[in-house]
Amino acid sequence: MLLLKKENEILKRHLNLQSKKLMFRRKDRFTLACIRSLSDRATKHLTVIKPDTLLRWQKQFIKNLWTYKNYKRGRPYIKNSIKELILEMKQDNVLWGCRRIADELQKLHISVHYSTVNRILQTYRKKGKLQPSGTWQKFLKAHWQSLYATDFMTIDTLFGKRLYLLLIIQLRTRKIVRWRLTEYPTREFVRQQIIDFTYDLPETVTLIHDNGSQFTSIDFTQYNIKAVNTSVAAPNMNVYVERLIGSVRREALDHFLLFSEKQVTRIISEYVNYYNTLRPHQGVKHIPEGGSIPVVGRLKKKSILWSLHHHYYRSSA
Repeated sequence: MLLLKKENEILKRHLNLQSKKLMFRRKDRFTLACIRSLSDRATKHLTVIKPDTLLRWQKQFIKNLWTYKNYKRGRPYIKNSIKELILEMKQDNVLWGCRRIADELQKLHISVHYSTVNRILQTYRKKGKLQPSGTWQKFLKAHWQSLYATDFMTIDTLFGKRLYLLLIIQLRTRKIVRWRLTEYPTREFVRQQIIDFTYDLPETVTLIHDNGSQFTSIDFTQYNIKAVNTSVAAPNMNVYVERLIGSVRREALDHFLLFSEKQVTRIISEYVNYYNTLRPHQGVKHIPEGGSIPVVGRLKKKSILWSLHHHYYRSSA
């Protein structure tokens, strides 16, 4: 009777759905499997399914009953927050290895094996989120307080005469600490400028320069300078001086017809004074030698480089 009642219910639902194939719900399969377990004779009166199908359903229910769905194999899952903490520790402490990071996590009551730390770091390194420890940016940050850079730029006059401008810039403040114009950029010229540059320096400094013979032939150690040569095909190693050279051209020299060395010297002198004392710099968000700026007073302006630029300020007078 139970079997006939259940089959009747399935057939009525089939007629209402107007489907070509009989649809069995999980509840239907479970009920039919229970009826078979109560009476083997009931299988002889099945009309909607075959006895083998009903037997297969019954085995599947028993199998699912004894399956531990919450059982997890392998290593325990590592949260994303812990992975990001491992990445942050490695980026902030380039000298730390996997064991050192694992010990630091243990101090925070986070138990992670050092091999798991290594696997996580390797994954970040393949994705490009973890850079090598010896990057140029990290070198700059480590020597930022005493880091300087130098390079030559060429200037051609209207009559074909070529001049060379030596620039030395302090990277921390972007201040031009020394500049000299010459027609002959020899080793002795560079040596004299280095001597004058280091005359008032109280401590050892690091100077970045290119691989020109004027620089590589000088022993900088006797002048209390640690020299760093730029690598081949690595323009970013001396990018601050390259940007300064571009600024000198775009903001000064390109707007004048250059006739003589005296004229170029006068233009460079006024521009360097403007660059160091009046011009704000995007990289450092301040003026290299700028003092306190009045916030009240009458707005005035001052002409720079024969009205090529203007300096705006407030004056109480």
